[in-house]
Amino acid sequence: MSLDFEGPVEVIAHRGYSARAPENTLAAMELALEVGADALEFDIRTARDGTPFLFHDASLSRTTNATGAIQDWSPERLAQLDAGSWFDPRFENEPIPSLRHTLERVGPRVGRVYAEVKGYREPSDLDRMVEIVIDVEMLERTVFISMDWGALARIRSVSRTAHIGYIVERAARTNEGMARAGGDPHALLDFDARVLLADPYVAERARAASIELATWTVNRVDEAARLVAMGVPRITTNEVRTLVDWKATL
Repeated sequence: MSLDFEGPVEVIAHRGYSARAPENTLAAMELALEVGADALEFDIRTARDGTPFLFHDASLSRTTNATGAIQDWSPERLAQLDAGSWFDPRFENEPIPSLRHTLERVGPRVGRVYAEVKGYREPSDLDRMVEIVIDVEMLERTVFISMDWGALARIRSVSRTAHIGYIVERAARTNEGMARAGGDPHALLDFDARVLLADPYVAERARAASIELATWTVNRVDEAARLVAMGVPRITTNEVRTLVDWKATL
C-alpha cells in the first residue's frame, strides 16, 4: 500500500486551510501548502452534468452568493459564483474549483489528497472521478473517502488499486468498517476523532488487523498527540499551522 509519508505524522488540511481561508477553494489549498501541510482533504459534489466540483453542502446557500442545490447548476454557472466573500471580503470572487482543475493546480506539490465523496447524481459520476484522477496521474496519491460505503464499492470496482477510506462517523459502524477494510491493501479507516478518543481500544483492534488509520477533525495538539500514541498517524485538521509546528517538534 503506497500510503507512506515522511515523519511520524501526516498533517492533512481539512477542506484546505479552512480556519484561514474559505473551505474547498484553491485559496484554502494554496495556503495549506504554503504553511507545510503534508496532504489536502476536500469534499466532492457534482454539477448538473456530473462534473465533480469541490463543495461540501448539498445547497449553495451557506458558502456562495447563490441558492439551490449544486446538482441543479451547470458547470459554467457554478464557475461564475463567489465562494469566498461569505468567509471574508478579502476572498471576494474566489470560485468553486472543479476536481480536475484542483488536481492540475496542486497535484505536483502535494504528498496526497483525500477526496471525500459527498454527493453525486448516478454511479457513473464516480467512474468519472476515478478517470479524472487517473488522467492527471494522481491515482497513487489520492484516497477516495466517504461515509457512503456503496460509493467506495463502486470506486473499487472501477479500479482495483484506487485507495479508498471508509469514514467511520459513529462507533456503531466500527465493526462493519473493519470487515470491509480488513484484507484490502488499498483501504483505510477514517474515524471521527471522538470515537477513538472515547475508546482507544478501537485503534488497537484496527492495528492488530493491519488496517491503516486516519482521523478527523483534530485542532488541539494534546488530542493529536493522544491519537498518534494510539497508532493513528494521519491527522486531519482545520488548524494546519498549529499541527505543522507541533509535528516539527516530534
